[in-house]
Amino acid sequence: MSDPDSPVRFAVPDVVRRRAVSEGQDGLTWLSSLDDTLTSLEREWGITIGPALPGGTAAFVAQATTPSGDTAIVKLCTPGAAAGRHEAEVLRRADGRGYARLLRHDPSRNAMLLQSLGDRLDGLDLPYERQIDIMCATLLQAWSPVPDDLDCPTGADKANSLAQAILALWQSAGQPCDQAVIDSALMYCRDRAATYRPQSAVLAHGDPHPANILAVPESAPPQFRFIDPDGLAIEPAYDLGVLLRAWHEGIEGRHAHDIARAHARHLTRRTQVPSEAIWQWGYIERVSTGLHLLQIGQVAEGRLYLSTAEAISRTMR
Repeated sequence: MSDPDSPVRFAVPDVVRRRAVSEGQDGLTWLSSLDDTLTSLEREWGITIGPALPGGTAAFVAQATTPSGDTAIVKLCTPGAAAGRHEAEVLRRADGRGYARLLRHDPSRNAMLLQSLGDRLDGLDLPYERQIDIMCATLLQAWSPVPDDLDCPTGADKANSLAQAILALWQSAGQPCDQAVIDSALMYCRDRAATYRPQSAVLAHGDPHPANILAVPESAPPQFRFIDPDGLAIEPAYDLGVLLRAWHEGIEGRHAHDIARAHARHLTRRTQVPSEAIWQWGYIERVSTGLHLLQIGQVAEGRLYLSTAEAISRTMR
């Protein structure tokens, strides 16, 4: 563990520091030993690690130079962020198909060395429909059968946990949206839990959004790769529902529900995944994400998700 009076070589971004502190003693221990951990990784992996990159919230992420002079990314998750996730295992099994390639992994330190990629999709100033199409094409590469030896959350687990979270967050936030919105979300959670079948599941990303997919440098035609997978044994429609949750464009007025349904059908055309399952997961995710954003203080964005869900609910037939 580092001497508290010695100079710190690797500065930790404030948001990552706050996340680690919030995790209690495990997070504080992770913070205090981070300099030593990174220095030992440099020695063991033969890399040179640069300053932390911006954008991370639950991991120290920095550019690293390999012995051959290539650029890579080193990532060390906080203990709480790593718990229950299967990021490294998903990346290892994918071996570059739809995901950043995993180059090295030290599970005892939650440390990964990853392929360096280019710009995030959300920074490319593309219409959301175009972003949807790129993410759909990349998910079709990324989905794979669930390995028998990988114990990850199932579709039923996810549906049940989202139902519990939606009800708890809605009540703690003072019921910030219509009861009908919550009733529909909980009904869809029950439907998705009841229809879960292991034989229909894939090893899914779990949180595929435009900030979690990056361009492959100098690829022609342009290609993209996902990062930060959670790893779920769930129907493909779940990942597509995550894409659908943020597609707010045009969902207003007396045709709000019809327009939102058309967005779900667009995802079906791109992937051949049944529209109703995409629709249900998308509605669940829209509501749960809106409530979560309110909880963490992103009020304007949270209200956008919930007001869109209310517009859909009020125009359902």
